[in-house]
This record gives sequence, C-alpha cells and structure tokens, in this order.
Amino acid sequence: MIDDDTDDHEILKMAVEDLDRPMQCLFFPDCESAIAHFSKNAVVAPGYVLIDLKLPRIDGDQCLEELQQLRRFDSPQIVIYSSSIPDEWRERLSKIGVDHFLQKTDSLPNLVDSIQDIINVN
Repeated sequence: MIDDDTDDHEILKMAVEDLDRPMQCLFFPDCESAIAHFSKNAVVAPGYVLIDLKLPRIDGDQCLEELQQLRRFDSPQIVIYSSSIPDEWRERLSKIGVDHFLQKTDSLPNLVDSIQDIINVN
C-alpha cells in the first residue's frame, strides 16, 4: 500500500487480517520509498498494489507510471484506493494499468468485503 496516511495503513492491516487467506502487507508513505524498495533485485514481486491518488510530491497516477517501469511491476493487480475517485479519472487510470478502484470507507466490514471481492476476481 502506498499512502501517506498511517491511519489508512492500520485500517487496511486490520481488514487484511480478517480476510479468508493470509496476506503479507508492505506499507509505504510515498511513491519514492515504494520505488526504492521495489528497485532492489531480491524483492519479491507484489500480487496487489494499492495506491492513494493524493500522495506527497508524486500523485498516485504518476507513481503508477513510474512503478510500471520497474521489472517487478509486470503483473500485480493495481488498485486505486482513495477517498475520492473522480469518474473522469477512471477511464484514464484504467488505460494506464489500474485494475480495480476501491473507495476508502469508515466501515471495516465493507472494506474486508471489497478486498475479498477483488481477490476473488483474480
């Protein structure tokens, strides 16, 4: 997950713990730290990457484009996980590689269900 809000990290961590299958999560506060991590040769490619649209310095869409240039980003499912996802952005984001859109919610059960739906699609 790439999101500068540590509260969102905690919420996602709780949701993932409630899923039907175990998953390991890595959390990055910005695009630069995610790029630095996934640029390392020994790093395992992620299965899913959740990116907030509003990140410091590099916005989520630009972050995705930079991550896709890394060899480690040939096949993960890309999920935009943001407070608001404007309709006019969805088509453009889909064209640059976004597989799913997930709007942040205050309901942990709803978040668990949404993540489970994304996992079950794949």
